[in-house]
Amino acid sequence: MIANLPTNDVNNQEYDVDFDVEVLNYVYDNCFVRRRQLIDYLLELHKDKRGFKRPSIERKLQRLTKNGKLVIIKHPELEDYSIYEEDNRASYLSLPEIIDDNKYLDELFSHFELNGEYDKNSILNEIDLHQERYSFTRKQLDVLVDNLNTNDDKLLLHLIRILQHYIIDRGITPTKKEELLKFVNCLLGKFAGKSKTHEGYRRGLLFILGHYNDDSIIDWLKYDLNRLDVPANFDNIKEDYGNHYTARVINRHKLELFKLINDLKKAGKEEEARLVYNVKHEVAKLFGHIKEKEYDF
Repeated sequence: MIANLPTNDVNNQEYDVDFDVEVLNYVYDNCFVRRRQLIDYLLELHKDKRGFKRPSIERKLQRLTKNGKLVIIKHPELEDYSIYEEDNRASYLSLPEIIDDNKYLDELFSHFELNGEYDKNSILNEIDLHQERYSFTRKQLDVLVDNLNTNDDKLLLHLIRILQHYIIDRGITPTKKEELLKFVNCLLGKFAGKSKTHEGYRRGLLFILGHYNDDSIIDWLKYDLNRLDVPANFDNIKEDYGNHYTARVINRHKLELFKLINDLKKAGKEEEARLVYNVKHEVAKLFGHIKEKEYDF
């Protein structure tokens, strides 16, 4: 004889399963979720629904952590996952599988750091496969900076690509700022005119200088004025310096660049003068100082 389960018990079991699936999927998609953020998300998504009150959600999350389906991460472990919180009371939720993936990639990176048995490019390629689920820490980025003196051109370009992505796109910076800027300035000279690929990476290096508001951008603009013998370089150099990342430095040196334009014109270097003006024009547009209309120089 089949026992008849009370309807309420069946509904509660189904509700708990639905809640668990929804929470675990949300955490999986976001990797690391602040506990308060998750609760606010659930309250907003299911507002006015029965069973979705803060105390009820808190109890269910506690059940998921007790049975090991959710993992709580607090200070100081947060920085191990590139989570930098000023509030020491902040706690995040993740999944055991995400923690395991991070441990695997951290272990792999330790071979990179210690010059272990694996090829460094292969290690970075493997980490790239998880780039949306894994984040280098600031200390790990320092290791990448230390390797910018490599003679392996393929590895060097890979390192620059990662550092640009983290500094510009993710806002996570290495602590070795001075060492980084020294390498960046050195590589800007080495890459000039080397190949079309290297010219593309030069732009990323200039973006990094711009992120740090570094005045050496002006020196490199003057340096690049000597490379207008290749016609295509005009537009490339204009884009290298007349952009959002370098704009603050260019604007700060507006008087110096104004004088430079005049000196270049006096020396009969009209094309060089026009390039500097074009860079200033692009920056003026970015700051909203002028409309989009181009003016004759």
